[in-house]
Order: sequence, then C-alpha cells, then structure tokens
Amino acid sequence: MNEIEFRQWLSNNNVSKKMQSDLVSRLKRFEKAIKNCDIDEQYRSDKYKYLFSLFENKGINRNMSKFKGVDLPIGKYQFSIFKYALNKYRQFLEDAATSTSE
Repeated sequence: MNEIEFRQWLSNNNVSKKMQSDLVSRLKRFEKAIKNCDIDEQYRSDKYKYLFSLFENKGINRNMSKFKGVDLPIGKYQFSIFKYALNKYRQFLEDAATSTSE
C-alpha cells in the first residue's frame, strides 16, 4: 500500500486525520489477515474483483472460507467498513492513474 500518497490524497479530498488513520489501519489489517496480500498488486491483477468477492454476504462465502483464522469481523456489520476502506483506496489508485495519463 502506498500509505503516504494515499494519506495525501485523502487530505486533498477533505478527509479528517482521524478517518485517514482509520482507513489506513483497516487496509493494513486486511492485508495482513488475507495472508499478507498486496492490495496494489491485487488492483493491477483484477481491479479488486477477487478481493471484493470476499465481502459478499458479510464475508460468509466460499472465497473467504479459504482463509482460516482470519482476524476480521466476518459476519458482522463492521466487516463492511473494510470494504469501504478498500473502495477508497481503489478511488485513490484510479485518480492517480487518471492524473498520470493526462
């Protein structure tokens, strides 16, 4: 994860410091829980298609069941906040790609 530039992007988009820290923290926790996945590599691979499949039915699904002992609130409302964080990071990556192609 490109934490420094992501935080800068969030700041430029009027996201509070507390929310910035929360989003970064959740993304780090998600990366670690999913067998140390690299969310940048996953984006390049399939634009998060697979990672978003993990969130179906609040994480109670076949793809998520492949990860044993995951330290995430699977089956609970709080799990959707991790999806929100991943969506924000995807927006950041898409904005970065758009600004470099212009």
